[in-house]
Amino acid sequence: MSGTYLGLPSFPQAARVSTRDTQLRANLTHATHTIRDKRATAIAELDDWPQLRAAGAAIKDHTLRHLDTYLVQLEQAVTAAGGTVHWALDADEANRIVTDIVHTTGHTEVVKVKSMTTQETGLNEALAQAGITAYETDLAELIVQLDNDKPSHILVPAIHKNRTEIRDIFTRTMAHWGRPAPDNLTDTPTDLAEAARLHLREKFLRTKVAISGANFMIAETGTMAVLESEGNGRMCLTLPDTLITIAGIEKIIPTYQDLEVFLQTLPRSSTADA
Repeated sequence: MSGTYLGLPSFPQAARVSTRDTQLRANLTHATHTIRDKRATAIAELDDWPQLRAAGAAIKDHTLRHLDTYLVQLEQAVTAAGGTVHWALDADEANRIVTDIVHTTGHTEVVKVKSMTTQETGLNEALAQAGITAYETDLAELIVQLDNDKPSHILVPAIHKNRTEIRDIFTRTMAHWGRPAPDNLTDTPTDLAEAARLHLREKFLRTKVAISGANFMIAETGTMAVLESEGNGRMCLTLPDTLITIAGIEKIIPTYQDLEVFLQTLPRSSTADA
C-alpha cells in the first residue's frame, strides 16, 4: 500500500506504531464513546429520524442525477448576487486559483474556517510557498496547526489530543503564531477556549481575506451554508473584505427548503449538536 494523500505512511505501517501508543488509545477511546453517546441522545429527540435520513438521501440522489443542471444554476445565482465562480479540475488548479485571488488583494494573511477540502488539496502549503500565511480558526484545526500535526478525523480533527496535551501545545507554540497563551494556563475547557479566543481575536480583526469551506451550496439562491458552533464562522464570513469559498461539487443541494432536512440531521450526526 502506498502513502496517503497527506504524505503520511501507509495505514498498516502507521497503525503498527500508533496502536502501541497507550495515551493515544486512551484519548480515542474516551472521545469516541463520548461522541457516540451524545449522538444517540441527540437523535432520540426526534420521532422521525429515519424519515429525515431517508429524505436527505433522496435529495442527494436527485441532485446527483441532475448535477449538471444544478451546477449551472448555482453559478448563475452566485454571479447574480455579485460573486465569482471558478471551476478547478484538480487540487493544483484549485490552489492556484485561490493563491492568485489572494495575491490580487495585496494581502499576505488569510483566516480559514470549515475548510477540510483545503486540507485535501494542500492549500496551506501552496499558500506558504507563495508567501501567504494561513491561520486556522476552528479550535481543533488550530490545535493541529500549532502542533505542526495533521487532522486525524474529518469531524474532530484533534480527537487524538487530550486537554493536558492541548494546554502544553498552547503554552509552547502560541507565541510563535501571535498572541501567547496566558500565564499559568490550566487544562480546563473554559481556560483553553478563552486562550484560543484571545489568540484568534486579533487575527479576525486584522486579516482582510478569509477562506471557508461549505457544508451546503444551494443552487436556487447561490447560498454557501457553513455550520459551526464556535463563533469563528461568523467572524470569518463577515469581517474580512474578501471571502473565498472552496468546496466540492458534492456539496450542492437544489433549494433552500432542502436545507431544512440537513439542518436537522447533520448537526446531530456529526457533533451531536441540535
